[in-house]
Amino acid sequence: MADAFLSLPAADRRDILETADARSGRPAVILEKDVWICRVLQVLFSMPDPHPMAFKGGTSLSKVYRIIDRFSEDVDITLDYRAFADGFDPFAPDVSRSAIRRFSDGLKSRVERYTRDVVGPALEAAAADLPASGRPAIRIDEGGERVRLAYPSAVENPLAYLASEVLLEFGGRNVVDPNERHEIVPDLAALSDGLEYPKATVTVLSPARTFWEKATLIHVECHRGRLAASPHRLSRHWFDLACLARHVAGRAAFADRALLEDVVRHKTVFFNASYAHYDHCLDGRLRLVPDGDGLAGLRSDYDAMRQAGIVGATAPEFDAMIERLRALEAAANRPG
Repeated sequence: MADAFLSLPAADRRDILETADARSGRPAVILEKDVWICRVLQVLFSMPDPHPMAFKGGTSLSKVYRIIDRFSEDVDITLDYRAFADGFDPFAPDVSRSAIRRFSDGLKSRVERYTRDVVGPALEAAAADLPASGRPAIRIDEGGERVRLAYPSAVENPLAYLASEVLLEFGGRNVVDPNERHEIVPDLAALSDGLEYPKATVTVLSPARTFWEKATLIHVECHRGRLAASPHRLSRHWFDLACLARHVAGRAAFADRALLEDVVRHKTVFFNASYAHYDHCLDGRLRLVPDGDGLAGLRSDYDAMRQAGIVGATAPEFDAMIERLRALEAAANRPG
């Protein structure tokens, strides 16, 4: 029977990771974190009678679809709001904004109960199966929408950009459609023999919906005005959208105006803010490129991400990426 990688002594895991690092050119700390991400997803998607949920975001684009050449270290999970709704329809024409706010606050409370009562215990039980020296620590942030799994790393970490922690972000104000089922394994499995690695079969949000969710998120960030002061870890969204735009899934999404309208409709109800201007996404004023200081802040964060090796060697230069998105913005805003 194959040895389970995560149950091995730290010295053995370090040797395997460093050997794989030398063979693949990928930092050992990234290969290690990928194993833990797969383990977390394995636990989440093997829980009995789970709430309808989908894995989404950058990690799904890289890990499942290989659309982006970027190591995405966080795990985004959508818990379908409809299974929490108890018959309430937030899109009904006669529903007031105050009723929607109360419903939205209620969804946050339902997410917190779910992470504390279901997700946390499942992760704790999985951790208890590991040797004491190799067990991760599980912490649920205040509010319950963020669950952190801090694991004991077997290797030195030269990347300040990367923490020895898997951050799970749960949202309860979205839908899980359209989605697909896929199996994922750690990249390390192809670089070593005779070992058992976490394998997960996950429900994944369609990359087409992710395309418009990323585009509308970027649109909001361009209006929010915080990029100059706090761009940390935001440039990944621009990188992801630029990669999606060149992929068949992104091109299909771009042609699907109804999907954009559905994403805008949903965000207008659940995520609206005075600066969001979601209506501009539909009337020829979608923004994908920030101005002035915001663009400079975005550049600094993108350069830091590239230097940390989070994106692959073929990642475009910042100016080339921005020009690609300028072209996408112009095409999206063209009449007809």
